[in-house]
Amino acid sequence: MTTDLDSKQLDQLKEAEKLAFDHPNFFEQILDTTISICIGTPCNEFRLQYQCLSFIYKAFYEKKIESFELRSQQSVKVIQLLDYLIIRNEQRSPNYLIIQKCIDILNATYDLIFMQMVQNPNEDEWERLSDVKDYLLSQWPSSYPLQPYNPETDLSRSIACKTSLIKLIGKVIQVQLPASSSGIDIEHDISVSMIKSNHPFLLNSNLSSQAQNLLDNLFAVLNDDVLLPTAIFTTIMSTMMTLFKSRPKFLSNKFIMFVLAYESQLKIEPRFEREEKLKMKLIKRFNDRVDKCLISILLNKGFLAKDPGLRTRFENKFNYLVDKARDQRQKGILNVDDDDDPEVKEIKKQKVEAIQRNNMLFYNESKIARSHDYKSIYNLIKPNDQLTEFDMSSIPTDILVSMVVTALQKISAAKLVKGLTIVFDRYKDLTTNTDTAFQGIYIPPSNEGSLKRKRTEDDEDGVRRKIKADTGNETSNETDDTYSDDELKGEFLVPVPTEFSLNNKKEQLGLIISNFVKLSAQKVKQNKSSLDSSIQQNALDKLAISNWNEESWIKILSRLATRGLADYELANCMRNSVFNYFKDDMRNRIDGVIEWLNEEYYSEIRDTTGIQPLRDGNYMTYCAFTLDNLIPFLESSDRKLFIRLMSELPYLDKSLISKIRSLCKDPVRSKLGFQSLLYLIMFRPPVLHDCLGLLTDMLNDTSSDDALKRECSIYLKKYGPQQ
Repeated sequence: MTTDLDSKQLDQLKEAEKLAFDHPNFFEQILDTTISICIGTPCNEFRLQYQCLSFIYKAFYEKKIESFELRSQQSVKVIQLLDYLIIRNEQRSPNYLIIQKCIDILNATYDLIFMQMVQNPNEDEWERLSDVKDYLLSQWPSSYPLQPYNPETDLSRSIACKTSLIKLIGKVIQVQLPASSSGIDIEHDISVSMIKSNHPFLLNSNLSSQAQNLLDNLFAVLNDDVLLPTAIFTTIMSTMMTLFKSRPKFLSNKFIMFVLAYESQLKIEPRFEREEKLKMKLIKRFNDRVDKCLISILLNKGFLAKDPGLRTRFENKFNYLVDKARDQRQKGILNVDDDDDPEVKEIKKQKVEAIQRNNMLFYNESKIARSHDYKSIYNLIKPNDQLTEFDMSSIPTDILVSMVVTALQKISAAKLVKGLTIVFDRYKDLTTNTDTAFQGIYIPPSNEGSLKRKRTEDDEDGVRRKIKADTGNETSNETDDTYSDDELKGEFLVPVPTEFSLNNKKEQLGLIISNFVKLSAQKVKQNKSSLDSSIQQNALDKLAISNWNEESWIKILSRLATRGLADYELANCMRNSVFNYFKDDMRNRIDGVIEWLNEEYYSEIRDTTGIQPLRDGNYMTYCAFTLDNLIPFLESSDRKLFIRLMSELPYLDKSLISKIRSLCKDPVRSKLGFQSLLYLIMFRPPVLHDCLGLLTDMLNDTSSDDALKRECSIYLKKYGPQQ
């Protein structure tokens, strides 16, 4: 549910977006702030993240920032965001629209980032970008980010992300293959030809071989016997056409021969969609139309002028497609007769028979069950198939045994093993990744959690004896009067408690947390006794909560998150809720923020030998989130608040201190940034080197103005003469 605060933040982001596009000189600052907000926003707050990504998408993909130089300089900053949304959140259920936007942004910035890496090498950032790129490329041609079914069906699923991924593959191929001409237009033809012979890491990388493999993979998908959906076929062909014009020596022969030889009638319909005749007809006709358009371009744009024989073959193919389309229009799209010629039917029949001899495909081959029940574990057919609703218990046992034996005799051992392996993987996933333990029987939701069970007379006697032994004679008489023998006989309903799944636990935990926060908003009457004061004077007996007040509930939640929950995901849910509570009013709740982060630090190092928390641990993560959400909204008057926060955080490192950079570069708030650095330099010696390093980076940064460089040099001369 969207809160008033979220709506306010959305409005602010939209205003900042308009300002950046109207006045590009503010683009860098707004981009930094937008990325910080997006990374600092929990993954479940989809609208804020999507608004941040929409701004970056418009700036780079739609090129609303017209300056190529400005887009190129700022492109490297999106690496951190893409790494966070795609790699770090891989184990969570990704949001479809978020992933699609991320792929489009990477497509729009990959060549720009590559050019920056050529001109200003940064191996760490290149490795992060390569991880994101390789992970996305490995998902082709699956149904990512949706859960898979089978390779053929997945071709027609997740179309939007799949088309974005094809465009990204085309961009990677174009960048990682050398340009064909010597005069390179930097803005429109960035490639490996730009790499100099003394480059520290790009020169010896396998970029060209990876691009060639991707190109071969696209041709393999096109040449496969299975009919491709029109959206996928069109995107691949348009990508190939772009590469044909920009990198002709790597694919011209293959591409021309494919366009000439393509025949949709020879393609086999996906095995689980052959009954959808109308859909298959439309796909074939539209694919033929795309092929005809490409032939027309090749004929009319002079690509075939040097080879008259080849041009004649293309003209014949074009005339054939025109005649074919006219015949199909005359027959009508709803005509039930097959469009295939006898020769085509024979070829397709041979292909189908060859596939059926090696039929190892199930419709639902996902290794993750759709829901937490036995039905989902064993289901390998279409979810909407009528067989899924059939009650096998209604079949007599002898007939059922005969059916099973016959099925085992007909199925190949390899296919049986594959099916059982899928079931095993689903069961393993459910038992290892959730807290749900199956009790040997599935209770549908319609049963309302109850089962009918018969009691024997021995069970009834056992119940009576237990009641007498536990409650005594007097109570047993009342029990005998209340529950007569007639009531204990026969059938009765016993509620069967089902253990919560992880999602249910998260939902209930969210309700508990919301109640805690509501209680914290209530006014509490102070009741301070002399006993409490005496206890607080003794440090050994000092309590975290000696007097109940409005913040006591939040203090309990922070302790529960760090010490009270064994399940890591549930503890993280509570941490996110505590952070969201503080985020709503960071200024007035800074005491609680500092106390919570200190608690996280203490809990993290308690079981370790050193004093440094893990880089990806809870303390460092939520410290970064806190600074990302606080710094963009600080005013110059918040000096005491921010310096207090930086002074009372138990541990700081370079990554946290570097977040002060945006304050120092802001002309209005630069004084606040430099005063914070001065305090850390003078009173926190362990971070002196990191502070001086930040000053040095800003001094050497080409985007820093003269006033900023002058201020940095003053501090460096005074506190770091060796710099």
